[in-house]
Amino acid sequence: MIMDTTLEQKPVSNGFKYFMVFLCMFTQAVPYGIAQNIQPLFVPYVVKTFHFTLASYTLIFTFGAVAASIASPFIGKGLAKFNFKVMYFIGIVLSALAYLCFGLSSKLPEFYAAAIVCMAGSTFFSGQGVPWVINHWFPNKGRGTALGIAFCGGSIGNIFLQPITAKVLKFFGTPQKPFFIFAATLLIVGFIITLFIRTPRQNEIVETAAEANEAKAAAAQKEANDFEGWTMKEVLKMKWFWVFSIGFLIIGLGLASLNEDYAAFLKTQLPFTTVGLVGSLYGVGCLIGNVCGGVLFDKLGTAKAMTFAGVMYVISIAMMIIVAFQPYNSGIGRLCGFAYAIFCGLAVFSYMSGPAFMSKDLFGKKEQGVMLGLVGLAYAIGFAIGAPLFGAIKDIANFKMAWYVMMACVVIGFILLIIAVIRIKAMQKKVIAAQTQSEE
Repeated sequence: MIMDTTLEQKPVSNGFKYFMVFLCMFTQAVPYGIAQNIQPLFVPYVVKTFHFTLASYTLIFTFGAVAASIASPFIGKGLAKFNFKVMYFIGIVLSALAYLCFGLSSKLPEFYAAAIVCMAGSTFFSGQGVPWVINHWFPNKGRGTALGIAFCGGSIGNIFLQPITAKVLKFFGTPQKPFFIFAATLLIVGFIITLFIRTPRQNEIVETAAEANEAKAAAAQKEANDFEGWTMKEVLKMKWFWVFSIGFLIIGLGLASLNEDYAAFLKTQLPFTTVGLVGSLYGVGCLIGNVCGGVLFDKLGTAKAMTFAGVMYVISIAMMIIVAFQPYNSGIGRLCGFAYAIFCGLAVFSYMSGPAFMSKDLFGKKEQGVMLGLVGLAYAIGFAIGAPLFGAIKDIANFKMAWYVMMACVVIGFILLIIAVIRIKAMQKKVIAAQTQSEE
């Protein structure tokens, strides 16, 4: 008797697919939240305990970001070759071990090495892992919504992780034991998620033939209406592309301090439990900003959406400057700290979803992937330099001067970027008009 080895095809319910989305959201909320989002809260305690300068210690964010950028494409290739669960858990173990190393470290090179391992590890389960899972369960219809829900997990995690971290750090007074506690938390939660998260099996149908055909037809119609765009060689010859890139790089210089150095500054002006609450409100602001960012780009266009983001960032830095002039734990200081968190969070879409939208909207679909890399690289370079630059200015002068410089970076950067966007869109219209005339 010949055995039938053909696997029975099984349609997957939407409920199960969204369970995978929930697991991705949970990944962002806890493992990723620990690996990256709560690290700024440790900065003032590490700096004080080991007598580092702020500039020297915040280089951990620079080294971590560079390591993640270098590792990302290799990890992406690995996901295609090896079992996803194994790759996911490798990332969890690496980030947990990094936190263990943070707790055992006492010298700067040791912290730098741990930061590199931590950020490279998070790329396994977050930067590459989450999109990998979503793209497999939602190959066409609903993918954008699923990705949006999944990545909102980071903001949701901030709401509760930030105040918890602040209380744990305040309770122990030094960073070593809290590093161990969060290492264990990351490992345990990551292991539980690993037990359930997966990509579809060979015999599982994640979309019907009708849904696949409908998605292909919609994609074909949308592609026909999209701006064809320029090649990378053509874009690199554009003066306004370089103005745009320089502007985005300068923006990155200014925004790094808002994300990485806020806790070190606010701890000098507010009780650390209040700083944790500020981080929690930042999570709320980011949640709103991420959800609404796509709508702003679609309804207002790149120039107006980025103008809105620029205004939000200017207000948030202004709040920090006001806090710097207040006495310790004053009512105005607390209020401005909370306002900083909300305004800063509302503009987070500018660098989260912004590069993906702007690369296609400005430069077209011809070499969209390459342009996304170039646009993202400009911001990444600025962001990598921004945190240690802020620390260096603070160490040489003071926090007030550092915030003034960051304000200048944000204002100049957004002005350059918005002018470049307007000019590039004008060039785009001329190209489209010329193509229309030639077709007629």
